[in-house]
Amino acid sequence: MHAFWVKESPLTLAWTVALWVASQGPTRAHAQEVVPADGVAANARMADSPPRPALDPGILHEIEEPSEPVSPIPVIPEHPATYAPARVVSGPLDVIRESIFGAASTEGWHPLSLMTFFSEGWDEAYAKSPEGTNGAPKQNWLGVADGVFARLNSLNFFFTDHMTTNSGLLLTPLPWAPAKPKTNGNAYFASYNIYLPINQRLELLLVVPFLASNTTSPTGNFVTNFGDLTISERFRLIEQRNFSMQALLTERTATGQTVNGNNINFITPSLEFWWNFAPKWVIRGGTGINIDTGRKTATDVYFTNLAMGRYLTDKNARFFKEFVAHVAISTVSDVLGRKDYISDVYIAPGFRFGLDRDQKWYVIGAMQIPVSGPHPYDWQPDFALIRNY
Repeated sequence: MHAFWVKESPLTLAWTVALWVASQGPTRAHAQEVVPADGVAANARMADSPPRPALDPGILHEIEEPSEPVSPIPVIPEHPATYAPARVVSGPLDVIRESIFGAASTEGWHPLSLMTFFSEGWDEAYAKSPEGTNGAPKQNWLGVADGVFARLNSLNFFFTDHMTTNSGLLLTPLPWAPAKPKTNGNAYFASYNIYLPINQRLELLLVVPFLASNTTSPTGNFVTNFGDLTISERFRLIEQRNFSMQALLTERTATGQTVNGNNINFITPSLEFWWNFAPKWVIRGGTGINIDTGRKTATDVYFTNLAMGRYLTDKNARFFKEFVAHVAISTVSDVLGRKDYISDVYIAPGFRFGLDRDQKWYVIGAMQIPVSGPHPYDWQPDFALIRNY
């Protein structure tokens, strides 16, 4: 135990040796204090002194120098190495789970370029986009091309007033909306929509039309059925603070009935954009074509959409948080000739505002009004209740 304690520190070793020397030297110290003038007496006194004991070899064996001297001052390299933080790459299932159920805070957001479409963002979980530098949040509006990614679900309700016997195409410019049925009277349509982000580059939109109802001719009775189930793959091409663009591929399946303007198969490639071009101002729009791939109950429809709006309040407003007023102009055109190449033009003023301080609940609405073409109906109010998650 003594040897182990001695080896612990050079300072301990020094104190041990000093104590040993002090314990062996009182006689010599006393002889050096009083030196008689008589040298013979001095020699006799020193001769009478007991001999000093020799140093025990065992002690020398136990007192050893430490194998590695410890410096009390740490050595700092002249050029310390610097290391870049490692990039954490998650597996595909982890990315999907985090994208759908994770925090999705804006801290994980970063710009994405079209040049890095195939190499960047696919292994990163979805992150909420910050508002543009001109102060507009990246949100969707009703009856307008999105142009941005979202993580939300919504209940949508459309009422179509006084459908005419005129020819018509889609009741709204949306690829998943009912086509104009061969009847007159009113129509109702409701759907559940959910946006499911998969990563920073891909998200899915699922449209479940659980209600499609309208009057039939000549009885005027209402017929209610399930609509056409639709899924859309949305690819983020460009993501910047003030501008974003995405490409879409939408598949509409014939799960509804012809009497309600459904039972249609469409494949729809399209392109959308969003631009916060001035303080609180946003321009957004899109274009695409519905390609009929099923029964010949529809036609190929080319559609365009362009909208402009301004945010009048921010998220701190007491009521009507992030209130935006906007107006959209949309066109739908028969490019295959099955509907005599007709075109419909709609104008749609709309709005959106938040209900709570946590920015979870929103109300959006628009009023579709035909302004050119065969006028398939008089007017159509649309509403949706949104919950971000």
